[in-house]
Amino acid sequence: MSHADFLFELGTEELPPKSLSALSSALETSIVGQLKDLGLSHAKVTSYATPRRLALTINQLSSQQADRNESRRGPSVKAPEKAVEGFARSCKVNLQDLAVVDTDKGQYYQFERQINGANTLDLLGDVINKALAGLPVAKRMRWGSSRNEFVRPVQWFILSLGNELIDTQLFGLTNGHLTRGHRFHSSGEFAIQSADTYAQQLRSEGHVVACFDERKAMIRQQISEQAIALNATAVIDEKLLDEVTGLVEWPVCLTGRFDEAFLQVPAQALISSMKEHQKYFHFVDQSGDILPLFLTVSNIVSKDPSKIVEGNERVIRPRLADAMFFFDTDKKTTLESRNQALGKVVFQAKLGSVLHKTQRVAKLASHIAASIGADVDLAQRAASLCKADLNTEMVLEFSDLQGLMGHVYAINDGEDKTVAAALEQHYWPKFAGDRLPQTDVASAVAIADRLDTLVGLFGIGQPPTGSKDPYALRRATVGLLRIIIESGYELDLATLVQQAYALHPDLSVSQTDVEQQLLSFVFDRLRAYYDDQHVAVDIYLAVMANKSNSPLDFDRRVQAVSRFLKLDSAQALAANNKRVNNILVKNGRGSEQLDPTLLTDEAETVLAKCLATVQAANARVIAEGNYADALEQLAQLAEPLDVFFSDIMVMTDDEAVKNNRLALLSALQVELSRVADISLVAH
Repeated sequence: MSHADFLFELGTEELPPKSLSALSSALETSIVGQLKDLGLSHAKVTSYATPRRLALTINQLSSQQADRNESRRGPSVKAPEKAVEGFARSCKVNLQDLAVVDTDKGQYYQFERQINGANTLDLLGDVINKALAGLPVAKRMRWGSSRNEFVRPVQWFILSLGNELIDTQLFGLTNGHLTRGHRFHSSGEFAIQSADTYAQQLRSEGHVVACFDERKAMIRQQISEQAIALNATAVIDEKLLDEVTGLVEWPVCLTGRFDEAFLQVPAQALISSMKEHQKYFHFVDQSGDILPLFLTVSNIVSKDPSKIVEGNERVIRPRLADAMFFFDTDKKTTLESRNQALGKVVFQAKLGSVLHKTQRVAKLASHIAASIGADVDLAQRAASLCKADLNTEMVLEFSDLQGLMGHVYAINDGEDKTVAAALEQHYWPKFAGDRLPQTDVASAVAIADRLDTLVGLFGIGQPPTGSKDPYALRRATVGLLRIIIESGYELDLATLVQQAYALHPDLSVSQTDVEQQLLSFVFDRLRAYYDDQHVAVDIYLAVMANKSNSPLDFDRRVQAVSRFLKLDSAQALAANNKRVNNILVKNGRGSEQLDPTLLTDEAETVLAKCLATVQAANARVIAEGNYADALEQLAQLAEPLDVFFSDIMVMTDDEAVKNNRLALLSALQVELSRVADISLVAH
């Protein structure tokens, strides 16, 4: 079968830089997947993405589908004639065209035919249309008088297999070999000779580096070279690097400076201004302090790069001047005096203003601080100021600085350092793997803030749904669990939910329902938490069967079960526990109390004595929360239980003995399940 190289290029106006890599990946996945479904083999696949194009080359794509045989089994030859005729009609053939085949169950009618493979040229148009329609585009646009829609206006396209163009139209455009190069460095349209020369022609004739990853590597290398020349360290934000890679077709990195006076502004404010507005990278010295330098990625090769640098320096100066003005202005007003203005800022229509939320969080933080041994007064003070910076000019301009500016302004106001730090740290962790609050005071405020939001939204009947979570409650819940578990706080969530509920004046959902729904939601999120730690789901389920309302206690049980499963006797004991459960479910739990006088066989006597020993030992260690030792104690039961099931008939004819043995198994089940239902980890 013959093969040919495939090329697809879609030329557009400038594509969204933050989405460029995802669009390219989705296009490749869709096309390759469709080719596989069509039975078309191929070799190497290469994707290209620049601000003005999405492209794909495929080496040695089959020029035609392979012929294939299709067969359909019909009714038995003994079936009624109407059934056979109906099968023939469904196959669009006459009765005499059906074959008869021998099977293990007798003779059956069968329809067979050979399907000739389609020409790949005839299939590719539909493949591309389907791939483009399925791209992850949040909002498509129209242009001109056309009804066509895409993420940006489409200007040209190339769709070829070997030297042949596919006879199709896209977005009202006609297929051709012509492409376009760099907006400023290219001399105009030029023809692509083949898929194999595509990338090289774009580079040499179009002044375009087509490969996204290659441009990204070029930018990273140039940044590193500039940093070495400046005796500094460049801070490369990966998301920013992806974004600027999506903004340029021929990257040229240039370094500029700004006035050192701007270094009086908090470094993060300078970084936000440069990164968010100008897409600049910044530099730090050996101590990690920001330097008055920035790096911009240009899309042109200038004869006089200094002019570009000067232009960027002129642009960044007023940006940083604004930041300094906001900072100086904010410092003239204390955080405490800003709190009242939060009464005009709506947190949620049914939950009141941000001031109301702050007041609730302050009261709840006091309860939590007392429970975890934190300074109650400091926690209450930090909570009362935790949202005050939302009214500052800096945070209004740079929303990602909330918390950080609260910390800075609290220090300026003379607040306790622990209080000031808590204003920033109560937002931690902000994302998966982020750091946790570093003090008990900050943790108390962080827990209170998240719980207030959770209880409030559940209380007005707005929990997250399958696809919607506008208040990021799932992320808040995982953060809450991480703080409690990883900081080692022994907290009862049911109690905290009740305290938080009492602080809300008018919730439409009852406290009982909120408590039930929220606890279920929180402990369900633990599954994702343990998935990230590669804890087997059956361990999570085993602990869920016997959980308390303490996330820390839950975690201790999870760790204990994980350790228990490493014992040689673990799987046998878990399997026997499952057997015990099945017997009790089917036959009941027997007598209310175990009668030692009815234990006549040695196997049941030994098991009962061993169980009594384990019960006595575990009464103490479980009370201390030492679940690992408790599960290790259970290992003593493995051998006696094996012997019991080997030698003893539980369902004996003697009713009293039978019920006594069921009572023994019932007591055994209770003991085996005190930490977790280990029957759920049996394999």
